[in-house]
Amino acid sequence: MTMQGLSKRSRNSVWRRQFLLQGCWNFEGMQNVGFAYAILPALREFYASRPEEAMKAVKRHLEFFNTQPAMGALILGAAVRLEERVAAGEADPRAIGTFKVGLMGSLGAIGDSFFWGALRPMASVAGALLALLHPLLGIAAMLLLYNGVHLSVRRRGFAAGMEGPEAVVGWLKRAAFNVRTDDRKLMSAILAGAYAGVFTGRFLVQGGSAAYALATLLLAAAAVHLFVVLFRKAVSPSEILSFLLFVGVLVLWR
Repeated sequence: MTMQGLSKRSRNSVWRRQFLLQGCWNFEGMQNVGFAYAILPALREFYASRPEEAMKAVKRHLEFFNTQPAMGALILGAAVRLEERVAAGEADPRAIGTFKVGLMGSLGAIGDSFFWGALRPMASVAGALLALLHPLLGIAAMLLLYNGVHLSVRRRGFAAGMEGPEAVVGWLKRAAFNVRTDDRKLMSAILAGAYAGVFTGRFLVQGGSAAYALATLLLAAAAVHLFVVLFRKAVSPSEILSFLLFVGVLVLWR
């Protein structure tokens, strides 16, 4: 047993199953089936000799649940820790539902802003920039940049949750997602500017006129400035990148 009272085998099993949180979406409970499936190895161990209590525990986790998938690791770890306390008679089972409901909304908002609104656009622009050198390099860069952070948040969040609900708040403060979100949004704008500069430079290398290249560069600089302003106005970076993709398609089509 680990100090949390859960064997290493069961803990690793819960960790792996968290990636199936979205495996059974439904309109009534959203991610509830995926959450119950993820925590099931821990419940089997905690209530090994009490099948009726185990069934009640499973039903607790089949209640409505929905949050940003990567941030769900934090709630999952804390839920395991709370279930251990309930199994030992040290906590009220209702505390688990209260804890999950209290965190899933706020973590969903934080996670959506960080992962979908900042990290994914940054990784996508970086991949697009490196794809100018080689398509496979761009794909590898995008996947490594995104998943390097994504998997780290899952691992550290799950470990913090396993220390107990009390450690969750401390970990969120140390993680400083608000600062990281702003930094990655700014980096997205910088990389977009770099992409525009490289794209413009190709006109000169390929024999385009200097006047046309200069006009394109000025237009790209104005566009990047506009994107920075839009980022500060809380416009979704995904919408901005979709616009860039549309413009790129029109340029290539021409």
